Amino acid sequence: MAIGFALIFITLQELFEKALGLWYRPFESWSAFLTTLYRGPSVFVSLESKTGILYLVSGFLCALAVYYVYRRELPNEYQGSAFSYIFPRNIYAHPSAIVDYKFVGFDLLIRFFLYFPLVAGVGQLVYVILGSFQVDLTFGLFANSHYYVRLAVVTLIGIAALDFSVFFSHYLLHKIPFLWPFHEVHHSAEVLTPVTVHRNHPMDDMVNGIVYGVVGGAFAATYTAVSGNVVSELTIFGLNIFTFAYYISVYQLRHSHIWLSYGPKMSHIFVSPAQHQIHHSIDRKHWNKNYGFTFAIWDWMFGSLYVPKEREEIKFGVPEVDPADFSTVPRLYFLPFVKSYRRLMTVIKARSFRFDFDEVAQASRLDMKVEPNKASDQPLTVQTSYAQPK
Repeated sequence: MAIGFALIFITLQELFEKALGLWYRPFESWSAFLTTLYRGPSVFVSLESKTGILYLVSGFLCALAVYYVYRRELPNEYQGSAFSYIFPRNIYAHPSAIVDYKFVGFDLLIRFFLYFPLVAGVGQLVYVILGSFQVDLTFGLFANSHYYVRLAVVTLIGIAALDFSVFFSHYLLHKIPFLWPFHEVHHSAEVLTPVTVHRNHPMDDMVNGIVYGVVGGAFAATYTAVSGNVVSELTIFGLNIFTFAYYISVYQLRHSHIWLSYGPKMSHIFVSPAQHQIHHSIDRKHWNKNYGFTFAIWDWMFGSLYVPKEREEIKFGVPEVDPADFSTVPRLYFLPFVKSYRRLMTVIKARSFRFDFDEVAQASRLDMKVEPNKASDQPLTVQTSYAQPK
């Protein structure tokens, strides 16, 4: 045990030194600076990015297929040409989309210089810590099984664990009131395009990175405990083969106006693009629904699964909040800190410094009434005047 804690201390020190090194690295030379600068825009080129060029092209082809299969059932506003259906001017030239382009363009230029190093190495940290305690998420059940059986079991656990980490991080960002203002930046988009997936506040990305790192580190420790080897995945273009299959299929339709449902049965297994669009809806019946990334089972377990029976009219954005809060890039960056501080103070005062997760969740955006609407101008007050939607 003492050795384990010593390893934790040493690893924390190494993590701190690594973060400092990552901050310094772009400024070691002009070439290093340009390389780091390129990493931002490369998210639209690199096949390790969810919006890599190959996935954008495949997403376009999927949208084209949806158009030709369902064009007779499309609303009148989408009855024009395939191009006007996939790239409608009223969406891609919408003021909210323009804010997307400005915010994402600026954010991609600075993220690898400023806040990316803060979460770099979290997975490695957890891997070393849990590995030192010989953590095994299979609890030794497959210790005597054939090597390939153990490999298959651990691979399945890894897929499920990482997908759950995406779900749970998303869940926390919605449920913890002082985290919600950062995730609210993403939900403030009034139209959805593939660019919207990058409309994330730095603190949002940091929370995600920490949760992914913890779960990923636990999985890596389990893999090592079961197989005796370091983590090695079956990959394509540097991506887990299952992640690659998702990105190259319908992933781009999640943040779009293109409705694609898997039907009532498959939507209980996999999260369809339509279900994620419902997650972005301002309609109260859609609040607290469909946090999942790939698998719908987590939403089913947490009671947040919503499966549409037919096409639904959806309006995107954040209800009961002044749209001006999200109208400029500086506001998207700095106003969430103000809102988060006020919500944290509200929770502390309401609970007299006692933390109760259920009651904190009840104070989140989805379960409260904010007065006045201009949260940026006056302190918010919370009235739990209606229950959380089921």
